[in-house]
Amino acid sequence: MSNALLVMVHGSPTPVANEDMFRVVEDLRARSDAAEAFPVVEVGFMECNEPTIPEAIERCIAAGATRVVAVPYFLHTGTHVCGDLPTLLEEAQARYPAVEFLMGDYIGLSPRVTEILAARAEAATASA
Repeated sequence: MSNALLVMVHGSPTPVANEDMFRVVEDLRARSDAAEAFPVVEVGFMECNEPTIPEAIERCIAAGATRVVAVPYFLHTGTHVCGDLPTLLEEAQARYPAVEFLMGDYIGLSPRVTEILAARAEAATASA
């Protein structure tokens, strides 16, 4: 089975705002542990940028993925995380029945986000 990691993000109409997301995906591709588990890593945007999530899914499948693990790069649950993203994956499943689609939790659910927030606050007060 060939795994693909699909990072699903909202996107921004400001191109520079999306540069960090492309950097994150490149960093994931460069990590040996990620590359072993996910030989294919793609980013798909909900809106405002390309590739769209359906286009990124097509890229994963064109690269030979038989399993697509989609992770929402969102801080909070909301309409996109609860409704739009699962719907896009259900549509992809109907289009590609031989491919397995899995959706991970959004990143804001991780306790590491709280740790990062505390570290950023601490760093801001240290430099004041």
